[in-house]
Amino acid sequence: MSFFDSLFSSNERTEQEEAASPSNGFQLALLGYVAKTMPPKDSLGRILKKDPHFIMGHILVGVSNYLYPRLHSDSLDARRHVDLAKKLVSSGHASKLDKMHVHALDALVHGRFREASVAYESILREDTTDLLALQCTVDVYTILGDKRNMLEAVSRVLPQWPSSHPGYSHILSLQAFGLQEMGDFGAASSLAQRAMSMNDHDAVAFHALLHTFECQGNHSDGASVVMRNEDSWSKYRLVHAHLTVHWIYFLIETGRFDRVETLLRNDVFVAGEVISAQTLVDATQVYWRLRLAGYDAPHLLDLLDEQWQFVIKDATDIPLTPLAALHAHSIFTLQRPDDESAKDLIPQEAFTCDVEALRTSLETPVVLTFSHALPGNGERNILSKLTEALTAYAKGDYNQAVDKLLAVRGFLHVLGGTRVEAELWELLLIDAAKRGSQLDIAKLLLNERINVKPQSAQYWKTYGDVLEAQDDQDGVDGARRMSYVLGLGQAGTGAS
Repeated sequence: MSFFDSLFSSNERTEQEEAASPSNGFQLALLGYVAKTMPPKDSLGRILKKDPHFIMGHILVGVSNYLYPRLHSDSLDARRHVDLAKKLVSSGHASKLDKMHVHALDALVHGRFREASVAYESILREDTTDLLALQCTVDVYTILGDKRNMLEAVSRVLPQWPSSHPGYSHILSLQAFGLQEMGDFGAASSLAQRAMSMNDHDAVAFHALLHTFECQGNHSDGASVVMRNEDSWSKYRLVHAHLTVHWIYFLIETGRFDRVETLLRNDVFVAGEVISAQTLVDATQVYWRLRLAGYDAPHLLDLLDEQWQFVIKDATDIPLTPLAALHAHSIFTLQRPDDESAKDLIPQEAFTCDVEALRTSLETPVVLTFSHALPGNGERNILSKLTEALTAYAKGDYNQAVDKLLAVRGFLHVLGGTRVEAELWELLLIDAAKRGSQLDIAKLLLNERINVKPQSAQYWKTYGDVLEAQDDQDGVDGARRMSYVLGLGQAGTGAS
């Protein structure tokens, strides 16, 4: 049992203790949330039952259910909690910071992502040690694909954080995650390990460490770390499915596709339930990586199609992030090439913020905007172009897919996600170029990727396929040997 699990076990904390000290219960629940070991809907359940007017309790549950939902029903429940919090504000049960948190969560849940980022930054100007606001700020910048501010949001407040603060190790974990997104993998790895040495129940630090392995192509080391720490990360309840997907990425590199399907079935999907859009993004990433590695998974495609259709029915109540909408579209078009049901699901206000209106609403004299929309509706133009590229790929018009992907390749980060998720667009571009017989482009792109991830068995295998199409037999032999030595040889014939 983890430290935070023990804090919230019925044997350790009675209902009377929780009801008598909702603020203490909130602080413990907050630490469990940022460590990703305990869902606030569980840790705050009894407190909110005893004190339904506890605004920050509703806020923490709403934040968790929106940003780290396991099931689609969790995402829908986030809307209920923000509505309850807004009613409490209107009845006078709120401090200034409470009101700011309610506004920020309302913006987030309704898909006004840029506005949410500004609102959370404004909270940090009021209280630099607001751990919930800082975690949310980093998460919203991830939705917006603003890598620099994922890191700098932490840097702006870190000098005001005493190292004795209970949440200090989590701040270092967030900084480590921002560093790896900026490409400083050595510093990120060191900082993540430092955070884990301070608190061995810190999923964010462990997650950052896995990203450093994945982004550099160190899949063998990553798999070893996962297996050595399996007992620990299996307790990271809020991100267990996502960490499982990272393990799956390492397994795909070695062609162990049978294990991938087992992990998806047991640890990512939930029998009889619709999983959340965030988890569906992860599962969709796995499907594409399997497909592009040459492994057919038609049952997974059908399941993803079915679940995404359930999720988008509620998109007016809980808008999808740009990244989620793109992943849904990628599945729909494979099944039905003319399907555009996921095409226009992003709210008009997703990328913009009316600063003056926000200043008035937050009742604060200073609102600082560190993240700005691209000029000329740029994000929507990029979103439209990538959507068209996915449609072209599904229809077999690979050369058009290549043209459209190349046109926006340098800007795709603004549609959200991390470096790991963004790699899917590179994989699709390479595959489209290969299928469209643009072998020179495919080879050049693979040169780039192998330079970044020289230990990637799958990239070397694809490189060999391209060289074979170019009748470069010497190159084929070398590439195939590399793919075999780096991992595909571990899986035998099933990897070929």
